[in-house]
Amino acid sequence: MLDDHTIDYIGNKDTDTHRVCGTCGKLKPVGDFYKDGKDNEGNIRYRRDCKDCYKKTRVIELQMKARKKTNG
Repeated sequence: MLDDHTIDYIGNKDTDTHRVCGTCGKLKPVGDFYKDGKDNEGNIRYRRDCKDCYKKTRVIELQMKARKKTNG
């Protein structure tokens, strides 16, 4: 059972101008994130991972797919 303490999620630290990257955990300006559409109220949504982390993880995913094709 949980205490009466409020659980502080990383997403709670997001503001209109800054966002916490879900991969590296650093607080960065929203310009460091790719836009990901709009919510029901018309506000711009941003991806959870910053551009740098997204690129790194995407490269790793593509390399893993290529290895599966050559080994499979």
